[in-house]
Amino acid sequence: MRHLRLASCGSTNDEAKRRLGEGLVPPFLVSTAEQTAGRGREGRSWSHPKGNFAGSFALTPPQLLKDEPGLASLLSGLSVIEALQHFGASEADLQVKWPNDVLLAERKVAGILAEMVSKSEEIAFVIGIGVNLVQPPREARFPAAAVFSKDSAPDEAAFGDMLAEKLLQSMAFAQENGSAALRSRFKARAWRIGQSIAIGSGQGAASGLFEDIDPHGRILLRLADGSFRTISAGDVSHG
Repeated sequence: MRHLRLASCGSTNDEAKRRLGEGLVPPFLVSTAEQTAGRGREGRSWSHPKGNFAGSFALTPPQLLKDEPGLASLLSGLSVIEALQHFGASEADLQVKWPNDVLLAERKVAGILAEMVSKSEEIAFVIGIGVNLVQPPREARFPAAAVFSKDSAPDEAAFGDMLAEKLLQSMAFAQENGSAALRSRFKARAWRIGQSIAIGSGQGAASGLFEDIDPHGRILLRLADGSFRTISAGDVSHG
């Protein structure tokens, strides 16, 4: 995958979308050593301490993701885990936290922002990913950690290249094997699946048992009265 490495930028997602608008054909990666206006879900800021990875992947999605864009963040979280494992991170301690985070020993180490971009009749995904390779942000909504020590961390650009490879492999897997197979892979890594959780979202607060992930990438929550509720986005915490 073509990799555009910048010294500094505001938001890598914005940079990737700008290049798409100028006619650059995906797949490509825009990453940066310094990101001054990174953002996460719902417009939240994303801190980028020196030595961490910040990049956005412009990808032509397989038909499955065009039909079910909610699966993009889940697929991306699994790809982050595989890239971290390639560089020696502990497999046992890595989990994906629905809808768009990666945890190491229950502390956040990566965040994902997946956006769909349409140009004429073409559809692309811009998937922004930030990974705490060497240090966590000073302020975080959820307990955060770094994956590696400074002595053992991969180079940010090399990590981006490996993550690009894993993303392309995950997209091929999704297209070849379908939603059920992708969701099965996600559930094997999902934080607190089968346990009580609380979710705050635009649909209102709810708590219950994290029962499943539906074909659209939404949480299926079993409430105390035995009924079910599907939630498409929100902040998940211990129930």
